[in-house]
Amino acid sequence: MINGSAGTLMVVERTLLVQLDPELTDRAVRVLRDRVGATLEAQTLRGMVLDLASVNLMDSYITRCIRDLAVSAKLMGVPTVICGVQPDVADTLVEMGLGLGDVPTTLDLDSALRMLRRSARA
Repeated sequence: MINGSAGTLMVVERTLLVQLDPELTDRAVRVLRDRVGATLEAQTLRGMVLDLASVNLMDSYITRCIRDLAVSAKLMGVPTVICGVQPDVADTLVEMGLGLGDVPTTLDLDSALRMLRRSARA
């Protein structure tokens, strides 16, 4: 497990779990992005989950960074699911006209892991 100011990274059953901290700063997200990239490069993973359950506020930069993490992982052959988007965060993103692109989303960590398992079997 790797702790950082933007979140915690851990690998479970060849899946990288990225649990984001509630207080995200631009600098912390840049550090997290570098650490995720290094982990994706160093290990053979079957998927990545970005867990936003504790995040209460996201601006356009952080939203773009989260989306870019998922797209970068996909380009490296690692499918990604975003889970735990809080209702207030979802409302804000819609109001600002922001989205997470075509990155799959689910309500919680369990359903994200199920989604990755199903996609690995397909």
